[in-house]
Amino acid sequence: MPKTLQCMLGCYRALLWLYPSDLRHRYGRDMTDIFEQVLRSEWARRGMRGVAATGCRAIGELLTIAIPGQLASEWMIATSLLLALNSAVLALLAGIGR
Repeated sequence: MPKTLQCMLGCYRALLWLYPSDLRHRYGRDMTDIFEQVLRSEWARRGMRGVAATGCRAIGELLTIAIPGQLASEWMIATSLLLALNSAVLALLAGIGR
């Protein structure tokens, strides 16, 4: 496999952590295998243009699936609520202290 494809595949594997853990654990290997197949196919068919297009689609998927999935996770919701509550308490204490 050409170095370019190895690098793209390595980046894709590294970015899988952005997906929600249940999705990543269940489908991560399949997602990586399919990405590699598409990379190889596009490399053979269209060269670097095909590889670049595949990379752009993968980035689009991160923005539409991975990151929104993380934002909807229970951990993120709980963290956001805690931050809002702490900010409100600190603002109240600052107001009282004046």
